Amino acid sequence: MNIPFWLDWLLSDPSHFLTPEFLHLIHREFYDHNAKWLICAVGDTEIVFWFSVLQAITGFRHFHGGISKLKQVTGRTQHDIQQSIIAVSTDAVPSAVMTAIHALMDFWYLVQSPIIDDIQLTRISIALKEFHTNKDAIIDGGFRCGQHGRVIENWYIPKLELMQSIVPSIRNTGVPLQ
Repeated sequence: MNIPFWLDWLLSDPSHFLTPEFLHLIHREFYDHNAKWLICAVGDTEIVFWFSVLQAITGFRHFHGGISKLKQVTGRTQHDIQQSIIAVSTDAVPSAVMTAIHALMDFWYLVQSPIIDDIQLTRISIALKEFHTNKDAIIDGGFRCGQHGRVIENWYIPKLELMQSIVPSIRNTGVPLQ
């Protein structure tokens, strides 16, 4: 094991100077988990259909073949999926599932604000709490699937655990860099 570089720094705490990195924490988490949950909940052919009939908008990618078969997904592609996925899947999934995913997306958008005050921190905490209140509906519906469609019945997702530290990190160091 390597010795941490801050070991001999007096009164140092890594949680004060190692802040969250949003590309992997937020955008990759969205595609690796939330989008997969919704694809599982709505159904592959249904979500392909709904994405294919969306009106093409200049500046946004149009997913003619849906999103479930995408192999390499860039940050821009994830952003474009985030713009439409709630509207595409709202009526096809249970309301508690949609509430959980919507709360998680609210959380991500709020933490990316260039200015965050105490009111904003309260909204961020409420959004995360709302996700945790409704997240069991995702597992209860069998929508948290792993490889080969096997249902996963736990919440061992390190990125979700890391989200618990974002509000304290913002309080300690200010708004994270993007």
